[in-house]
Amino acid sequence: MSTESWSPSPGEGDEGYEWSGDYEEPNVCPIVDLPYSHIYIPLLYLAAFGAGLMGNSFVVWLLARRQGPRRLVDTFVLHLAVADLVFVVTLPFWATAAGLGGRWTFGEDLCKVSSFLIAVTRCASTLLLTGMSVDRYLAVVKLLDSRSLRNQSCILTTCGVTWTISIVAGVPSLVYRKLLPMPVGPGSRCADDPTDIFQWLSLLVLLLTFIFPLGITLFCYFLISRRLWNPPHLGRGRKNSLRIIFAIVGTFTCSWLPFSILKTFFHIAHLRTLPLDCPLLLALHWGLTLSTCLAFVNSSANPIIYLFLDRSFRARALGSCKHTHPPLTSRVSSASSLSGGDSSIFQGRALKRGRNPHMCPRLSSPSTP
Repeated sequence: MSTESWSPSPGEGDEGYEWSGDYEEPNVCPIVDLPYSHIYIPLLYLAAFGAGLMGNSFVVWLLARRQGPRRLVDTFVLHLAVADLVFVVTLPFWATAAGLGGRWTFGEDLCKVSSFLIAVTRCASTLLLTGMSVDRYLAVVKLLDSRSLRNQSCILTTCGVTWTISIVAGVPSLVYRKLLPMPVGPGSRCADDPTDIFQWLSLLVLLLTFIFPLGITLFCYFLISRRLWNPPHLGRGRKNSLRIIFAIVGTFTCSWLPFSILKTFFHIAHLRTLPLDCPLLLALHWGLTLSTCLAFVNSSANPIIYLFLDRSFRARALGSCKHTHPPLTSRVSSASSLSGGDSSIFQGRALKRGRNPHMCPRLSSPSTP
């Protein structure tokens, strides 16, 4: 799952909701799952798996096969799609567990590996979006002062460091994730070992890999938004590309922020520094169930954003479904930088005059610093 302890399926982690009032004399609070959650949560996870697998695979295919120099924004989008693709591969396991009331039937090794992959990809997505936000800030606000930083070598180094940090941040999942007995009935569940050291470690990782990067991202887009509405204004194409990236960052924030806030309360409650009565514990349990679903569904959101906001991606996706080659949209001014390119992340080169119209159009685009 994530480096932070969480409950991806109904019934998981219920033993953590036993504290109420005086922690010296803990009172057991009966925790009731959301009605019919064993039905709609697996269906939601499987729907996210199907949409995310097809959508992110298509994004990776489009960008990976692009010929010629790659624009800077393409590299971030490609790595982000890979992270989402790895994330959705784990969803069938958690859908099965949710359908079984939280019981994990795949063994402890898959419990650890699946949790590790989700921890790594969640962290990678956050840091990649932060890197993309800083790149947009440099391109829009500090164009003349950022030429030495905005190059392909620097972006690849940033992505490499991002994946390294994410792998390190996912290590606690390999250490602390294990099979624990179900609170009620036979079987085991995939959950974190509820020790104090893990709760403090989870809070620290949450701060360093989500809250702090999110603050940087929001600050960058505040400065970008102020630049957009002050003269000289950016062109329509540039604003369109920024709108797509705004939508990606906004969707990710809205999907993961509720979960992160609730998990902060969860860890504090585990450390017995925040007294919670039974109604609040039940509300926290239900809130975590719903916010986890929202966070998991985000892994399939980006291709949908591209489909609605990116004209070139929509044409190529519909053309692929019809087994035809969609016409290329006209070239427009750059949105990925102020020095050239086009407004679409997936825009290819225009076909040359006299070229066979039935040939698949090249997906390359001019490189921008």
